Amino acid sequence: MIEHPCFDNEAHYRVGRIHLPVALQCNIKCRYCEAGVCTDGLPSVPGATMKVIPPSEAVSVVRRAIKAEPSNKIAAVAGPGEPLANHQTFETLALIKKHFPQMKTCLSTNGLLLPEKVKILHEMGLDFLTVTINALDVNPARKIYRWVTVDGKQSRDFDVLLENQQLGVRLAHELGITVKINTVLIPGINEREVEKIARWASSYAYIMNVMPLIPLGEFRGKQRPSCAQMDVARLAVKKHMRLLTCCKQCRADAVGIPGRSVQPKSQHHYLHNFLCRH
Repeated sequence: MIEHPCFDNEAHYRVGRIHLPVALQCNIKCRYCEAGVCTDGLPSVPGATMKVIPPSEAVSVVRRAIKAEPSNKIAAVAGPGEPLANHQTFETLALIKKHFPQMKTCLSTNGLLLPEKVKILHEMGLDFLTVTINALDVNPARKIYRWVTVDGKQSRDFDVLLENQQLGVRLAHELGITVKINTVLIPGINEREVEKIARWASSYAYIMNVMPLIPLGEFRGKQRPSCAQMDVARLAVKKHMRLLTCCKQCRADAVGIPGRSVQPKSQHHYLHNFLCRH
């Protein structure tokens, strides 16, 4: 059993995680993404945060979160941008390892910079890694992403992204980091990619998570996948590897046990306590 609520269906209901929103910049543009700082209301979408905090504040946030709920055992960086494109991510992980050596650390990435950063992550003692891979073929990738950053410039060379994602996952696996693959199911674009990703990932990842599209950004007018479409995709994954079935598609500042039911107003109070108090 993996003691991480996003890597194990049972742990999802008893182990807490602390997402530290320290990584603002992003190096790719997903057409479905509207990540960023949102102070008016609490949309529960990946990449959303009430504020971006400096690494120096992460220690006090984690300390308060552990004191309030000892089941918070995972400290993670999941945005609001791309963690590997921000030096603050590495500063934060180093501080967490120094001040809370008992805590496991986790990071979510789009994988573009993973081949060049994975050794550093391993040396820093990263325990868990989530890589979002939405396609193995460049044709659907062109429809999912607007651009990627290559050599400091925006580019539509999506082969680079796909190659780096796959190489990075293989290297992380070889280094002993526990890997999860996230795939956003986008009807009409990558339905046929899901099983191909699972078949490939089964050699390198511990578990895979298929998430329904949240229609935002350029994809605001698209339909979410139906329950039937999600079932087909998840059954395809289960033919090849473990499947996570209880993902909440968490915000970049989420705190606590994801499987615990929390009303929006009390959740706002909870996040406010940990991220906005000085």
